[in-house]
Amino acid sequence: MIPKIDLNLLTLSDKSLWGVENLKEIPSSTGSSTKKISKNKINGFKSVNILTYADLIRYFPRRYIERSKIMSIKEISQSDVKGEVTFTGVVTDISVFTTRTRLRITTFKISDDTGTVSAKWFGPQYIERRFSKEDRVFITGKPEVKKNGSVEVKNAYIEINDYDFEKDNVSFVPIYRKIPNNSPNWTRKKLNQIFQNTNDYDPMPAKLRSKYKIAPRTSALKNIHFPKSSEEVSKARRRLVIDEFMYLQSFFHKVKEINKNSQSGVSFIHNEKNLTLLIKDIGFKLTNAQTRVIGEIKEDMESSVPMKRLLQGDVGSGKTVVATYALITAVQSGYQAALMAPTEVLAEQHYKNIKEMCKNFTFDIYLITSAKKDKSRIQSIIEEGSPALFIGTHALIQEKIRFNNLGLAIIDEQHRFGVEQRSKLTDVGTSNTPDLIIMTATPIPRTTALTVYGDLDLSILDEHPSGRKEITTYYYDGLKETQEKIFNHCDEHLKKNSQIFLVCPFIEESEKMDIRAAQSVYEIYKEKFSNSNVELLHGKMESSQKESIMRDLHTGKIDILVSTVVIEVGIDVANATLMIIESAERFGLSQIHQLRGRVGRGSKKSECILHLSEKKKLDTVTIEGKSRIEAAMNTSDGFEIADLDLKIRGEGKVLGKDQSGVSELKIADIKKDLELLITAKDIFEDKEASSKFKNRIFDEALVFLPHYKEILFG
Repeated sequence: MIPKIDLNLLTLSDKSLWGVENLKEIPSSTGSSTKKISKNKINGFKSVNILTYADLIRYFPRRYIERSKIMSIKEISQSDVKGEVTFTGVVTDISVFTTRTRLRITTFKISDDTGTVSAKWFGPQYIERRFSKEDRVFITGKPEVKKNGSVEVKNAYIEINDYDFEKDNVSFVPIYRKIPNNSPNWTRKKLNQIFQNTNDYDPMPAKLRSKYKIAPRTSALKNIHFPKSSEEVSKARRRLVIDEFMYLQSFFHKVKEINKNSQSGVSFIHNEKNLTLLIKDIGFKLTNAQTRVIGEIKEDMESSVPMKRLLQGDVGSGKTVVATYALITAVQSGYQAALMAPTEVLAEQHYKNIKEMCKNFTFDIYLITSAKKDKSRIQSIIEEGSPALFIGTHALIQEKIRFNNLGLAIIDEQHRFGVEQRSKLTDVGTSNTPDLIIMTATPIPRTTALTVYGDLDLSILDEHPSGRKEITTYYYDGLKETQEKIFNHCDEHLKKNSQIFLVCPFIEESEKMDIRAAQSVYEIYKEKFSNSNVELLHGKMESSQKESIMRDLHTGKIDILVSTVVIEVGIDVANATLMIIESAERFGLSQIHQLRGRVGRGSKKSECILHLSEKKKLDTVTIEGKSRIEAAMNTSDGFEIADLDLKIRGEGKVLGKDQSGVSELKIADIKKDLELLITAKDIFEDKEASSKFKNRIFDEALVFLPHYKEILFG
């Protein structure tokens, strides 16, 4: 009899799922040798990153079907069903049809012994690529019973059903994402084999499990795959979600520990006169939030521990003023300071505004963008280490730029930069590690702050400067007769000598059929408002042309600016009072909020119009598009917008080379698991949490969250 091994995920992460020697270490129930796995099966596992036994164990079901609630098609057709139902059958026919309006409709005919259902999917879901005729499937959806008794379901959930209910005595059916060239049945058999031939193992001390009412890990892993009830699923999921969130906590604690003990930061000298001069230059009193956050940054900068701080606040909350104070402190202390923005337009805006705010200071301020042909003089100043402030785009991190005395780096709109770009700015190769402030223009949800930015200290600007007026938001459909109403809005604002922004998602119409493109919108408005100065701005223009347009905009020479999202952030024109967002259903909610924030910066009443694409009405756009429009109409609070955006859009990939990382979480969902996230944090920081336990969690995190590992530790 081959001895059992512990159900230790760290050990099992070294066991190849198809390696002959490792297969012997996870024996079958009889102790007999395991058959060789086919090459196609191996390739299928590799395609979904299942390489080891630990990977397979952590390939959790995506949902469950209660067997007792599965209906026959005849039962559905003869009952008055109001909500969703689940049935199972065989795919007997597959067809795909595209309408004149380019709407793609995929139809499956699915039959059981009692009847046939027509299942339809609308849009580019490509369901037909995942299934074939004769496949047995589960279907969950809301049925529509026709007068003739036929049944139809739309945009239903569909998954392979390879259960034999006569043999498989299961009451709660786990449903997995499809593994190419493999059946769920094989996966279940392999998992069952693993659980039968491993011993219980749990890195969490029993005292902690008892205190926080946490299920043992082994039973959680077994019950997530082979539950007998929804209660077992709930308890198992709770434990496994907490485990994943503890992986994050272990990383963040390690980063802060390394930052505190291993790196040598800069101790800056603060002079209260600098703040007095800055307030004099900006011409208004700081909000309580700005004063509080400046105090937090001041304390960090005086310490020899390198600052790593996330500065977030709503649109117009005064982040630039706070950042400017930190930049002044760094330069006045004899160091170089750098502010990196994602676009030339935003970098130039920062340069203009900060230079104005620093007019009573004597240090030099330089602008570095790819548009500047000769950067040799600025490169020399940087390499010499001369104290100065450098504002720019990614040009700040080009190979020829070598900071020699960088004390502070500020990255604005950080989500626009990859991890490598951000690290290049602070990895200057000197003995001192620069302080770092990351600014984000739109507030982020609390769950995101605790997961994505858990290694940073958080400063929040939750007030607006006095005098800011509420922006009124309107929605207009894309029907032809609506356009005249929008023109009337424009007339009203132009009569008050105000300026207008129109923002489109693309430059040319050919890029998307139904989308209002900047070029065509510009031509329409130029013809309609021939007595006004209408200009076009987009990212493909020469830098000199963009600079000229921005200069004319700020001096009031431009009445209407038609633009792409190049003006999404940072544009500060006090006289702009109307923002029209074309094809608004195509924009993200946070993006809409950002664009809306380009107006309402002066004393005049401001408005924002959300205009749908041509011929579109709110009930004909996507569910997500409709949700975004409705959310933008209902609130202008950036923190509420952030939470709504997370619910609508999902977290997706927000870290890593392509901002990925959270997607590595196999079962935790930061949209709905905030309570468990806080519990995981409490457990990890509990005095009963031993170093051995924390180190074990950290070791597991290194294996199961490789993108996070790369981001935080290189």
